[in-house]
Amino acid sequence: MQIGDIEIVPLAAESLGVRSFCTLVRTPDLSLVLDPSAALAMRERLEPHPVEYQTLIKSLERIFIESRKADILSISHYHYDHVRPGFTDFRYNLSSREELQRMFDGKFILAKDNRENINASQRRRGFFFEKDVKPISEEIRWSDGMTFDFGASKVICSKPLSHGPSETKLGYVVATTIEYERASVMFAPDLQGPIVQEDLAYIRSSSPNLLIVGGPPLYLKKFEENHRKSAFQSLMKLVSEIPLVVIDHHLMRSKDWPNWLSPIKSAAERAGNQIMSMAELLGVENKCLESMRTALYSEQPPDPEFIRWTDATDEYKKSHLPPINSA
Repeated sequence: MQIGDIEIVPLAAESLGVRSFCTLVRTPDLSLVLDPSAALAMRERLEPHPVEYQTLIKSLERIFIESRKADILSISHYHYDHVRPGFTDFRYNLSSREELQRMFDGKFILAKDNRENINASQRRRGFFFEKDVKPISEEIRWSDGMTFDFGASKVICSKPLSHGPSETKLGYVVATTIEYERASVMFAPDLQGPIVQEDLAYIRSSSPNLLIVGGPPLYLKKFEENHRKSAFQSLMKLVSEIPLVVIDHHLMRSKDWPNWLSPIKSAAERAGNQIMSMAELLGVENKCLESMRTALYSEQPPDPEFIRWTDATDEYKKSHLPPINSA
């Protein structure tokens, strides 16, 4: 997708089969990979299906290649589907410290401040991220509320925005806007709509030509009805004002996402605007594998070796790759 002289390439997302919101943005001055990671998770008491692991491997390969070529790597927050963990975990992340350091070696990094406006879990993850990559990176710059100029390109980082409802324990996220001449693209992951009105006001005041925003986690039973309504109302306003809105991530973990999104799409069409998923922005079909997990196990039963792996202890699964080659 091209917005003026800004190129946007989705690298991984729920609509592309994994937990991620990784996006490549290029201007004539720079290339930037936003949130270079992807992951999986248990759902409905089922480990990820072999097809999901195969998709994760391909996604991580694509993210790694583009990250090594990019000028800047940007981290909005420290959940592992947004930044690679610096430890071995073959169960959900296919990660290792070596892989993390190879990805960030010699890179200029814009990252959420790991000291302020951050919850305890992300502060700990951010501390270890800094410890792992600072010695081998070109530089780490805390991005909260900062603006960076690269030639005629501008990278504008928001103040910390809420990861969902204002009372959430999940912490804060930094949204990133890339501007070149009169074109602008905003990347606002994990705002879940947004739900918080101040965060909505920030997006509207920025008036991007393209907004990439995380939808609400409808799949979570604890996600309250008033938060669903706030997310819905926010998106109704945004799609009426912004020419192109990409809605993905948490929303696509629910089987019901097309129905929930239908009236929002209608509102966009009435305003002459568009809604897309990350897959649609890339020009491919939606493949929301996590929402299809029960059907995948039923229609494509894994072989006995894989089932034995799923029945092993958590520690075993973290340290042993899932046997998917024969799946």
